[in-house]
Order: sequence, then C-alpha cells, then structure tokens
Amino acid sequence: MTSTCEQNKVKVATEWINKLANGINPIDGSVLPDNDIVNNIHISRCLFFVADLLDKVGRKDLFSPKKNDVVFNLSPDDLSRIYIAEKSTISMFVKEINKVIPENMKRLKVSSVIKWLLSLGYLDEVEKGDGHRTKVPTDLGRSIGISSEMRVTQNGEYSAVIYDANAQRFILNNLLKE
Repeated sequence: MTSTCEQNKVKVATEWINKLANGINPIDGSVLPDNDIVNNIHISRCLFFVADLLDKVGRKDLFSPKKNDVVFNLSPDDLSRIYIAEKSTISMFVKEINKVIPENMKRLKVSSVIKWLLSLGYLDEVEKGDGHRTKVPTDLGRSIGISSEMRVTQNGEYSAVIYDANAQRFILNNLLKE
C-alpha cells in the first residue's frame, strides 16, 4: 500500500464487507432478507474475518508485530471519530472503537465489554433449551438501549443482542473511564 487512493479503496472495501456481514446492503443501506446468503452464519463470519484483514492491510500492520505498551485510553478526538450506528451488535461497535485507537495500544476485546456489562447488571447470562448459554439484556440494560431480536439464518434462528445509539454512547462514556 503506497498511495492514499489505494488506502481509501481498502477502507471502502472494508466498510462494504462489514455492512454485508451485518446483513446490510452497502449500496443503499437497506436490510437484506433473512434468507440472503450473506446472513448465513458461516458466510457472515468469513466476511467479518476478511474485513478485519482488509482493515489491517489499510493500517499496514497485517504481518508486523505490535507493541501494545500503551494502556487502553481514548482522547476526546478519538472518541469523536467513533462511528455510532442507529443499531449495532457489540462486535461491530467494538470494531468501530478499535479503528480509531493508536497503533501501539492494545485493542479492545468484545469479551471485555460483555464481561463489564455483565458485572454491572446490564446483561445477564441464561441457559437456552439446548444447554448452551446466551447473553440477554436486563431491565437495566433495556433502560439504556440494549435489546434483543430474533434473527433467522440458513442455520436456524438465534437471538441477537442489539445496542442502539444510546447504549453505544453509554459504553463509550463509562467503559473508557474504568
């Protein structure tokens, strides 16, 4: 990657693949039908993986080792550059946060945010009928904009935890103070 033009192409490609992975048409922003191939969990995970690789290529750090010697902390300028969607999964929101952090800072992990939300009572972990465990919003979580919605893929139905813009702002305003 040598030119700004190429970097911009990688950035756009990453954004489009992320949208597809989330079941959104990148051209017009419409939600793709549940039976669309990109809503297959295996395809979606593959798209997230490719988007992450492209993001690393755009940052020129695909194969270079990183020194993560800076404690996670974002400046007000960094915070202002984080994209807050109308609705987002936690994995997509954490990806948006990680896009703006400095190169030498350890990336924020989805599991860390979920553990934090669980510890404060915004999420709860419940057992599903099949013996697996899943996260669900509590009344406290719903009060800040965390909800769940059923989604259907080719592999079946699952409950997705969704964070609205208020919930995303809450996470930014509070998690980063921890």
